[in-house]
Amino acid sequence: MSNSALNPQLDASEWEAKYPFDLVVAYEDTFTRQRALQLYDHLAQQLLNDHNFQCSWWKFDDLQNATLRSRAADAAATANMVILSIRMQPEISPLHRSWLESWIPRRDNSSKAALVALIAGNGKTGNETAPMLAFLQNAARQGRMDFFTQGFDSTQSKQDSLVDQITERASVVTPIMHQILHQPMPTPRWGINE
Repeated sequence: MSNSALNPQLDASEWEAKYPFDLVVAYEDTFTRQRALQLYDHLAQQLLNDHNFQCSWWKFDDLQNATLRSRAADAAATANMVILSIRMQPEISPLHRSWLESWIPRRDNSSKAALVALIAGNGKTGNETAPMLAFLQNAARQGRMDFFTQGFDSTQSKQDSLVDQITERASVVTPIMHQILHQPMPTPRWGINE
């Protein structure tokens, strides 16, 4: 057997050291996660050859749990980029605010980093989001991070809307379902001499 079959030649770029790139994505729901996933895919295509690309995903509802919130804050405090994919609102929500305030002061300011806000609204960020954007921009400034924002259309496709409706309905226990779940089970009968 030839030696080259056992030890295939690898491209020199596969052996070169890659720079670490840590990305943290925090999102609100299925729709905003999908938008963040599009940006993630684009970044991965651009950075994968030169960087050791690591990413962690956090849903804001899950960050109400103190342990998960702490882990997400630890990841964001050391990340090269933090992406927030959220819905447009006049003010930033208390959950978003408290999470940002938990890790921004802990950032290591010696490395370049960016805070990216993807805002689901009418496709553009405007006066409706001015207080929210001002808070995010100030947070980025405090963490010595570059700040980028992009608005996108918040109209969901019928399929996304249907998935959200089914998920919501599946989590609700109706009175009939409660009755079915709590109905006593009959005693099993196993033979002819029951």
